[in-house]
Amino acid sequence: MNTQFKCVGLISKPGAADITDTVQALCELLKQAGIFVYADLETAQHVSLPSEQVIPIGSLAENCDLVMSIGGDGTLLSSARALVNTDVPLIGINRGTLGFLVDISPEKMHIKIKQILEGAFNEEERIILIIQIIRDGQVIQEQPAFNEVALHRLKSPGLIDIETYVDGNFVNSQRSDGLIIATPTGSTAYALSGGGPLMHPSLDAIVMVPINPHTLSNRPLVVDGNSEIGVKFSQRDKHRAQITCDNVILPDVLEGDFINIKRHPNKIRLLHPIDHDFFNTLRAKLGWSRAPQA
Repeated sequence: MNTQFKCVGLISKPGAADITDTVQALCELLKQAGIFVYADLETAQHVSLPSEQVIPIGSLAENCDLVMSIGGDGTLLSSARALVNTDVPLIGINRGTLGFLVDISPEKMHIKIKQILEGAFNEEERIILIIQIIRDGQVIQEQPAFNEVALHRLKSPGLIDIETYVDGNFVNSQRSDGLIIATPTGSTAYALSGGGPLMHPSLDAIVMVPINPHTLSNRPLVVDGNSEIGVKFSQRDKHRAQITCDNVILPDVLEGDFINIKRHPNKIRLLHPIDHDFFNTLRAKLGWSRAPQA
């Protein structure tokens, strides 16, 4: 097959025994197309590959010109974070549940993957966030997030006090269960559960969604993607708070810490089948009305 993709890396959902058939079928499909296949250590448990083709997930990007994620949205999020400092595109094979991001089903995998390998695909560039926890003037933690950064109370029935800033300008102080800062990609995830807006993935914007705010007028706020968002946390009542970036838990936040969130300088390249339609995905996943009849 004449394709621009010569080496493909596979990343699969950890501990998922039920995806073995999909991984093996995908690997065989790629081999038949004359493509050299690498797999991370987790994926290698599902398929037989020479040892030199089994490498750590962090090394896939430097050896591959395309990465395929087999699992759910969570697996794709982990894959995206591994690719954040590269220009390697990403494809999602859906073996999870909801699947807003992983849009190729195992049943249609052979057709859709062949089309993509032949150059028939749509490409999206999606923004990703980078968070810094600053303590005593020093950055003590830095972490990318494809979906969202969430600051939330930890093991306490009480509300926490948060101050928010945009580009150094004070926005508000709130008592709530926490705050979600999400990308357009993340607007269909945790932020949606918190009452945030649905955002088209092509937008260069960031949404701030309060979690159960005590003040009913405290609503989600959408800001420009170039904005830098600052958050301060008060432990006035000695309640503890924690930050999560997608599914990664960061160290506890202390009183006086400053949390800085901004757009990462790189973007994630997602490849979709040629017939991919974001609005069709919303209708299917959210149970909206059918498309108009022809």
